Amino acid sequence: MSVIPRVEILARLGGRLLEGPAWDAPHARVLLVDIEGRRRHAVDWATGDVTTHEANETETAWIPRSAGGTVVVCRRGVRLADDDGVGELALEVEEERRSNRSNDAKCDPAGRLWLGTMSDAEDEPVGSLYRLDADLSLTRVLEGTTISNGLGWSPDARRMYFVDSPTRRVDAFAYDIGVGEASDRSVFVETTDFPGVPDGLAVDGEGCVWVAMHDGAALLRFSPDGRHVGTLDIPVPRPTSCCFAGPSLDRLVVTTAASDDGSGGDLFVCDVGVAGMPTIAFAG
Repeated sequence: MSVIPRVEILARLGGRLLEGPAWDAPHARVLLVDIEGRRRHAVDWATGDVTTHEANETETAWIPRSAGGTVVVCRRGVRLADDDGVGELALEVEEERRSNRSNDAKCDPAGRLWLGTMSDAEDEPVGSLYRLDADLSLTRVLEGTTISNGLGWSPDARRMYFVDSPTRRVDAFAYDIGVGEASDRSVFVETTDFPGVPDGLAVDGEGCVWVAMHDGAALLRFSPDGRHVGTLDIPVPRPTSCCFAGPSLDRLVVTTAASDDGSGGDLFVCDVGVAGMPTIAFAG
């Protein structure tokens, strides 16, 4: 097991709940949202300049779109948008359950958008995990989740990872990239021996999984067979998610949430010595 070098500030944002980092390669920028602050931020990789957009509802992911522009996962559903995240609602998700909101979202290697939901109370298993195909058809894949969080795929796309945070596990599914089917759910790793609760995740080029431990002040790296092989200490208590960024995808970017001690809510970056998997654009 190795201890990774310390992280540095990429952008001071003073946010409340930064989440959903994504690498927008065509524009060489990092996209992220502040869920509770109702803002979207775009951070220019070369200059560090931050462009901020106000939102009129909670937004939980902001992802490039292969046809141009972006897709925004918001409280009500999914919005197809321009490069600034401005656009019309394409479909509603769980319109019958207004006490639920969207949470983490990510595209599989074929460009299908996977997104989870959760209740505002965060304590009831009334959320679900969905797959949105390029034709905007929505399929509920999993029910009974409480805080649907981290998503990721192995480099060969034969395995999908998923976090329902209160379980304190990362689960794995066998994945059929041809049809976007996740099956044979199993426990990939238990995190009960580590401080904090698993939140967002990213997968590197060696197939290792990096898990942000909310209230654990660290990202944990697990090998493809589930062994804990590295720790990235974060100088604030609440890392929320991560993605690989930069022209060579060799920097790990980490979002954080504000803590009771006043720290957090900024964007961090670290050279972790391995390149990662790219952010996949939505194919719809």
